[in-house]
Amino acid sequence: MIIAALDIGSNSIHLVVVETDREKPFRVIANAKESVRLGRSAARDQKLSAAAMDRAIDCLKRFRHIAQSHGARELIAVATSAVREAANGDQFLARAAEEAGVEIDLLSGVEEARLIALAVSIRHRQTARQQALVIDIGGGSTELSVMKNGEPTTLISFKLGAVRLTEMFVKSDPIGDKQLRRLRSELREVIAHRAPEIEAAGFNACYGTSGTINALAALSLRRRLAAGNHRAARHRHEHSLTLDELRAINEELASYSLDDRVHKAQLNRQRAEIIVAGGQLLEALMETLKIDELVSCDWALREGVVIAHLARRVETVTASPARLERDPSLRGALALARHCQADLKHAHRVAYLSQQLFDGLRPLHALGGEHRRLLAAAALLHDIGYFVSHTGHHKHSAYLIQNSDLTGFTSPEIIVIANIAYVHRGPAPKSKSDYYSDLRGQDREVARKLAALLRLADALDRDHSGRVRNLRCEIGDNAVRIVALCSREAEAMRWRLEERADLFTEVFGREVELVTTLNAPDHEEAAP
Repeated sequence: MIIAALDIGSNSIHLVVVETDREKPFRVIANAKESVRLGRSAARDQKLSAAAMDRAIDCLKRFRHIAQSHGARELIAVATSAVREAANGDQFLARAAEEAGVEIDLLSGVEEARLIALAVSIRHRQTARQQALVIDIGGGSTELSVMKNGEPTTLISFKLGAVRLTEMFVKSDPIGDKQLRRLRSELREVIAHRAPEIEAAGFNACYGTSGTINALAALSLRRRLAAGNHRAARHRHEHSLTLDELRAINEELASYSLDDRVHKAQLNRQRAEIIVAGGQLLEALMETLKIDELVSCDWALREGVVIAHLARRVETVTASPARLERDPSLRGALALARHCQADLKHAHRVAYLSQQLFDGLRPLHALGGEHRRLLAAAALLHDIGYFVSHTGHHKHSAYLIQNSDLTGFTSPEIIVIANIAYVHRGPAPKSKSDYYSDLRGQDREVARKLAALLRLADALDRDHSGRVRNLRCEIGDNAVRIVALCSREAEAMRWRLEERADLFTEVFGREVELVTTLNAPDHEEAAP
């Protein structure tokens, strides 16, 4: 299968086309990059300029054609800080869909950091044995993540990027001494506020991604080779960069005019325009976080998007409640549930039961593994609204989900999860309800199907006692029978199930019948 991914950044738009199958990792068969500078006007006045949008739309058309020419069956597109922060970002998303035929997902800063870390963990397999820090300097933002055993544990996003900083601080060519001092001071002040989080997480290796860091690492290698230091170049990682080397490079670049950075430093003009600010940003990060050396990585967000997309196609979410805590795809949902002081035992039970309902009712809902993950996340988070108020807690749950940086999910997926949580109690909204207005296309029907299952699962643990140990489903022409293996009988649970089955009946055209059997057999896996 061939799929393509688009990374729409503040500085450039990147395309990668990959071929993959179930037997081996994906293979890159094409890639492309174009500098459109979406973030330049956004940094000045928080709006995307008409010219920048036109350039981006034209680029998306070309890249979509390239993807199709290679036989790509799917095109996944994501946008980062420039579109995320622009007041007219929605206008750009609408134009991309209408004029270029490209549906774009907006990524939060921390989700961007997670996907980049995911790409680095696959590209550099040794990170599985390291506590590694990953730094990605983009045009509008910088993402940091700490990985332990190949999984991101700490995610931070700064509104500091090479394009943004160039627009804010670089007013002459070459940069003036006063401008440089202001830039360096501002960077260290901003980074110092978040440095304790990285230091507390700890790391023993550092990797850097994207254009700015790769360009600086390439400059360092050329300087070593030009100095005749071939032995050192051979014994070190080819694309490594030390803090001392970076300081020397930055001092030289700051003294160069733009033309000198192009001809003497051998940078393309688009990179040369922003490399001074980008280099100073990396130096400030390495100094503040006490990083002596980093290794550059040629994989970044677009590869992370591909990896995450492929993972979503595989049913990694287990029906075993004991393993929910260890499932990396649900780490963000579990963290949000803990932060909102949710009843985790009830959340786990409802997630467990909803997964069993999903599996047992596949012939009815015809949904895939990626939807199973959404249901699991919604089940874990359906009651977090109690953190705000008991009254209308389902509405508060939806609000908290939709306005959180829920890692592991795209913006449209987060909206689906929020809708599922909203509908888990109360009267079932009709399919044309205003509440579904934020959902696009087929996501509306997906949300209704999954909400119908969540309402049943929640009803089966009405008193939060975990009396339903296991269940199976029998699908008839007019009704679905749920055979629940219980530790004890509960008539109230039966009443609540009848009450909450209304949406299921509306969506699937079948009544719900409950049959309870006491004392689950020993060989059945029991819920906690």
